[in-house]
Amino acid sequence: MPTSKQTTVRAKAKKNIVFEAAAEVFAQYGYKRTTMNDIAQAADISRPALYLIFDNKENLFYELVANRLDISIEKAKSALSVEATLNTRFIDALLAFEKAFYEPVSSSPHGAELMDTSQSLAADVLTKGFSKLVTAFSNTLKEAEKCGEANFQDTPLTPKSFVELLITALGGIKKKAKTTTEFRKQTTQVAEIFLATITD
Repeated sequence: MPTSKQTTVRAKAKKNIVFEAAAEVFAQYGYKRTTMNDIAQAADISRPALYLIFDNKENLFYELVANRLDISIEKAKSALSVEATLNTRFIDALLAFEKAFYEPVSSSPHGAELMDTSQSLAADVLTKGFSKLVTAFSNTLKEAEKCGEANFQDTPLTPKSFVELLITALGGIKKKAKTTTEFRKQTTQVAEIFLATITD
């Protein structure tokens, strides 16, 4: 008889399979055109089985956003924790986050719809997630300042407001960049400009 821990692990694994399938289906058809039956078929499970995991499409999409955001934040934290210069760690972390969270959506022909749907159905998830992201980057800057690798004395910004302003700037790039390559290049350039104001 499976233990409660084994049951939890299996349930999580099943959810992850559905998340992977749902992400592909949403990217292919957009949110509005996607049905629970589409997702069930892509995940190779029955429709009733899918409804045992998620109440409806809105609930599934909400949890998918939360899942992808958590994964993306962990990838950013991992990049921030390696031994390298502040600039390398900071920019690699930004790109790692965007590669996992934003780029899969941006490459979809329904990217704008999916981003709008995320804002309307999972606004609280996005707010909490980006707060965690800001904290991770801010803590890195605080540690860098303690080590003498960064200096905020000549700027009116705090580590937190620095990160928040940078993320806002990257939001503008997302609206204008036409390709993933262009987005990564401009993200790197903007981050380098920002970091130049607090590093020697």
